[in-house]
Amino acid sequence: MRSCENPFQDSFMKLNSEHTLYKQADVACSPPQLTLMLYDGAIRYIREAIEHLRAGRLAEKGKAVESAFECILELRRGLDRTDGGEMVETLDRMYDMLGTKLTIGNAARDVGQLEQVIRSLESLREAWVQLFDRLRGEGKLTQTSTFDLAPSG
Repeated sequence: MRSCENPFQDSFMKLNSEHTLYKQADVACSPPQLTLMLYDGAIRYIREAIEHLRAGRLAEKGKAVESAFECILELRRGLDRTDGGEMVETLDRMYDMLGTKLTIGNAARDVGQLEQVIRSLESLREAWVQLFDRLRGEGKLTQTSTFDLAPSG
C-alpha cells in the first residue's frame, strides 16, 4: 500500500470543490486513514477559524468554517447506512449536531461554541483510534499503514 500523506497539513490548501480532496486522498488511503484525516482536517480548520475570528479576518474565518463543515459532511457521507445499525444512526445525529453548532458558532462569532465542536471532534477521533487499534490487534484491520494515528495538533 502506498503511504498516505495527510492533505490537511498544508495550511494553504483549501477545498477546491466538493469531494475533490477526499477523492484524491481516498485513492491512497485506507478507510481508517481517511476517517482520521477528516477529523484532523475539521479540527485544524476550526482552529484556523478561531484564529481568524480573533484577528478580525471574517472572510477567512468563513472559509475555514466552510472547510471544517465539508470535513464533517464527508464523515457523514462515509457512514455505512446499510450495515451500521444504531451506531451509524448515533454518529449521523452527532455529525449533524456538530455541523449545526459549527454554523451557529460561525454566525454568532462565538469562540466558545467553536471550541466545543473541536473538543467533540477530538473525543470522537480518539474513539476511532481506539477502535482501529483494537481491530488491528484482533487481525480484523488488515491494511497497515505508515499514517500516524496521533492527532496532528
